Amino acid sequence: MLSLTDRDAVTAALTDPALDADLRALIGLRVWQVDTDRRRPLKDILQIVVVQPGDPPEVIHDAVGFPICWDQAEQPSWEWMNDHGPWFELAYVLTDAFGMLVFVADHPDTNHTLRFNCLGVTSRTPAADKT
Repeated sequence: MLSLTDRDAVTAALTDPALDADLRALIGLRVWQVDTDRRRPLKDILQIVVVQPGDPPEVIHDAVGFPICWDQAEQPSWEWMNDHGPWFELAYVLTDAFGMLVFVADHPDTNHTLRFNCLGVTSRTPAADKT
């Protein structure tokens, strides 16, 4: 689980060779697109949460601040969702000035309900489950 709320955390993620290269590119692109006023702290504009395989629902909910694995199973509450192959990108608009991006790994060990919601919107075969 990653929760990126400041520029130092974003820089650490972008320079971490252990982190998936596609994910690093997505994080870098979104921060570049959103972080246009460098005078404001990033935490006042955007939070990025990365849900990785094996992250339990409680940890995901704590990082996001509300349940996205249980209560939202039948009605996803994201504003929009992008399918990037190995990663799903969920956008939450929480106020007029603050948003959250949640990147969800398309992996069999990712929280089943959250991954199911993402796959249901994309209507595709899960990449990680293909044989």
